[in-house]
Amino acid sequence: LLDSVVDLDYTFINGSSILLTWTAPYTLDNVPITGYYIVNGLVNITTTNKSIILSATNPDPCRLNNVSVSPINDAGIGSSNSISFYYETVPLITPPVSVVPVIDGQLISLNISIDVSTLCKGEYPNSITVSILNTDNAILNNTSISTQVNDQLMITGVFTVPNNLNAFIVNVSFSNLGGELLPIPSFGFDYLGPVTNIDSSIDNCSTIDITWTAPTVDNRVSILFYNLSIYDDITDQFLRSVAVDDTTTHQFIGGDLFRHRYTYVITGVNELGEGISNNDTFSYQRGTINNNH
Repeated sequence: LLDSVVDLDYTFINGSSILLTWTAPYTLDNVPITGYYIVNGLVNITTTNKSIILSATNPDPCRLNNVSVSPINDAGIGSSNSISFYYETVPLITPPVSVVPVIDGQLISLNISIDVSTLCKGEYPNSITVSILNTDNAILNNTSISTQVNDQLMITGVFTVPNNLNAFIVNVSFSNLGGELLPIPSFGFDYLGPVTNIDSSIDNCSTIDITWTAPTVDNRVSILFYNLSIYDDITDQFLRSVAVDDTTTHQFIGGDLFRHRYTYVITGVNELGEGISNNDTFSYQRGTINNNH
């Protein structure tokens, strides 16, 4: 009987069709190969060619397809050689994507992670493009990242943002041979401008309320928190600093409330770091507040 075919390989035509190719084994001149016997799951095929197109009507991206090819001569079917693959389809649900900026001096890098733990192997992306756009949606840079999946079933990559960008948008798109995966929302990054309308009031003669208006940001840019620093305006002494989450108001107890002027320095913080600070100074008397600019 004949030895197995060699160089057995496949090339995707699309997500549901492959071209299977191989090289004939050595045989004597007077013992010709008459054909090839192919087992594709429950389907058996005979061909005289050294290639064949295999297709699936409703490919299952979760099922590993095993295909074997054996040469045939007058003595019968020879040894088989096998290969495995997954047909590729677009998943119904786009996998979660994370884009986290890392600041190193003036350099901004983006750590990109794609969680494919809920996908079948035939649904994995085999092409990932990261695009950097300005706020007018003009593309400034495109790059591809590796589609290799790690042990945690994550695809990760690092991308460097072009220099001197204070505001930018990140688009991540991916596809496989089944087509384009569903789009994901853009990620917006912007250094925060200053807060405005800093104001203060007294609550029950012992508690100071501080309020302000958040800086205007793109709806894709989140404000993580505010740094609120409080100074004694008379002595320039730093008193305290607090992080204020998810609000534009803060209260604190003033032990010598009516004997001090306070300067409040408020800075918004997002994923790119601290924005532009703004400050205002207030003095307190019983029943009144003086705003000192």
